Amino acid sequence: MNKVVKKMAAKIYTITSGKGGTGKSIFAVNLAAALAGLAKKTLLIDADLGMANIGLMLGLENKKITLHEVLADEANVSDTLCDGPNGLKILPCGISLQGFKKADPSKLKDVIAELAPNFEFIIIDTPTGMNHITATAIELCNEVLLVLTPEITSIADGSKMKTVAALLGKEVTGVVLNRTVPVHDEPYREKLAKSLDLKILEVLPDDVSVPNSIVGKSPVVTKYPYSEISIAVNRFAALICGIKMPDEEMKGQKKQKAEKSRLAGNKLPFSQSKK
Repeated sequence: MNKVVKKMAAKIYTITSGKGGTGKSIFAVNLAAALAGLAKKTLLIDADLGMANIGLMLGLENKKITLHEVLADEANVSDTLCDGPNGLKILPCGISLQGFKKADPSKLKDVIAELAPNFEFIIIDTPTGMNHITATAIELCNEVLLVLTPEITSIADGSKMKTVAALLGKEVTGVVLNRTVPVHDEPYREKLAKSLDLKILEVLPDDVSVPNSIVGKSPVVTKYPYSEISIAVNRFAALICGIKMPDEEMKGQKKQKAEKSRLAGNKLPFSQSKK
């Protein structure tokens, strides 16, 4: 692998949270798929070396060469990349505990240095909480995004992660507030933003299409493109690309979403868990 270069071509977003159950990995998958859907060359890296989930979400759990092998110097990065929806490239992590044991997290810098010149965006999904690989991903990135839910434990742990990022020399760009319901309205969000001293960048609803997309091993933005959460993720992807979505287009998407949800209402038996 090449050594770290001073300037990386891709804009790197590290997606993190203070606790599990926030939907961090789901957001990372869907943000990456949405960026790829906007014709941006995008790479999604599952950097959760111990509890990798992205491969499971996208049907890559049987991939034999993963980030584990790359970080153990047993494989080249080029042999590890997988094709995903919308032309997305994916660097999955293995689910083997033996693979976790032999992987060297410090080599992530070299992996990203090698890959960055080939992409416009790199989305890194980190393990929950603070550890060596999360610290490395934060140090390497251009932007840190905190995915939180409205629960007090998520908010408290998210505040700690903000402090950790600051100690690593990075400011958290803002919060993606996930699994919201109507009670988490604008006044609630304003209070939350003030308490965290962070901007809430996007609000994602508690949406039944999410667990159904996981069952289907597809991003929700491709499986249920007119769902409320898909519209929100696509809006955020457009924002970070500098693309303004016309009001009329948004209205049209909402109308189509409402109609599709009405027609599919009896076909979505699962409900999103709130862990």
